[in-house]
Amino acid sequence: MKAVKYGILILTVLLGALMPAAHALRVQGLFQALAWIAPLPFLPARRGFIRRGCQLMLLGGALVTVNTMFQIIAEYQRMGRPWHLSAWTLSGAALLSLLAAWALEHPFFATSRHPGRTDIEPSPKPASRQPEPVPLTPSSMPPQPSSVTGASLFAGILAFLGLAMVQLNVRPPMLLAERFLYGAGWLEAALLALYAGFVAEALATPGRSSRTRRRIWGFFSFVFFAQLALGLAGFDRFLMSGALHLPVPALIVAGPLYRGEGFFMLILFAATVLLAGPAWCSHLCYIGAWDCAMAFRKKRPAVIPAWVRRSRILLACVVFATAISLRILGVPAYWAVLFGAGFGLLGVGVMIFASRRAGVMTHCTGYCPMGLLSGLWGKLSPWRLRIRDCTQCGSCAAVCRYDALRPADLAARRPGISCSLCLDCVDRCPKSEMGLTFFGRATLAGIPARALFAGLLAALHAVFLGVARL
Repeated sequence: MKAVKYGILILTVLLGALMPAAHALRVQGLFQALAWIAPLPFLPARRGFIRRGCQLMLLGGALVTVNTMFQIIAEYQRMGRPWHLSAWTLSGAALLSLLAAWALEHPFFATSRHPGRTDIEPSPKPASRQPEPVPLTPSSMPPQPSSVTGASLFAGILAFLGLAMVQLNVRPPMLLAERFLYGAGWLEAALLALYAGFVAEALATPGRSSRTRRRIWGFFSFVFFAQLALGLAGFDRFLMSGALHLPVPALIVAGPLYRGEGFFMLILFAATVLLAGPAWCSHLCYIGAWDCAMAFRKKRPAVIPAWVRRSRILLACVVFATAISLRILGVPAYWAVLFGAGFGLLGVGVMIFASRRAGVMTHCTGYCPMGLLSGLWGKLSPWRLRIRDCTQCGSCAAVCRYDALRPADLAARRPGISCSLCLDCVDRCPKSEMGLTFFGRATLAGIPARALFAGLLAALHAVFLGVARL
């Protein structure tokens, strides 16, 4: 009997999802229809955010069906044709979608077969001798399963809305799939939204966040430069436009200062830092992943000279003043490009020879002007790393690759300006005295700030993955 019951539940969900997909296939096209049912194959993973996402999709499908019904009724009445059969048919389709959304509340779709997962309560284990637990503060305690699900759902919705805006408003198409197949951008947006949910789940889970951050960061950098390589090889659809610029972060500011125009990248950078603070430098910078990889070649970070922090202030002034001077002097673009390329190549040398030997991201903390601007502009962001009753044991400093937790910083109870909110340090504090806050609050509507931050960064990562090209 259970098999029959579960079969009916599965069939109800499938039919309920196929109703809006069939309408999209008839009105819009194949890829729009596939976007409607994209979450369904992932339901067996028993992720809470996928189940909730499917329910939202089914509710949205019911609304679309009802709206279509009213349009057909109005059209048939205008033409004097009978409309009752169509109304009953579409009403049944809408009710089936609603019934499918309700069916997803059944424990069959919510119970995980993997006890180690974070979105369900683990089964009780036999009592054993365990060390006395360390008291947790609200900002550093592990997020509850509902918080992880909420963060993942938030990431998926936010990523899809951002990519949908790009799909609807940007011409020529920005999403790569849309450039090859008409309508495929919607399927890409749906798949990237699902990907954002999985990323948010991992980032919100203590013990997984550090490794996940480095992996998705490196993946983004690989995709970014792979598209550039394909574009330069003659596949121009992989490029944003025909006007290339050097992939050197400092040119986000220096480029417009020299040209007097082209502020899109600068505006995008400023908006991202305002939303996520200096985490742009630890999650979204296409070059920073290289510096991270070099720094992690050494197991523990070394203590670097104090002048490294101050050097990038002077270096930033020199870079931006040079850009303005080249413009005033009327230096041809050829020479400006050589200056920019030389600065970028020198930065790669800093990664290879300094970051790799010190175990500290020397390029990001002492060379790149955008790291400085990210830290300063990030002060307007509501996200803060709070340090409470620190004993200065050094556990956090032993994993900080941004040189942001020197003894003076810990004594002052705040990280240095080079902190990028990577949050690697939070999990390593033995007293759980470090945590993330949003406008000074450790939780928002019962959800830990760290979980919300993970959702936001996962969404931005997915959007950048979909649109960031040269």
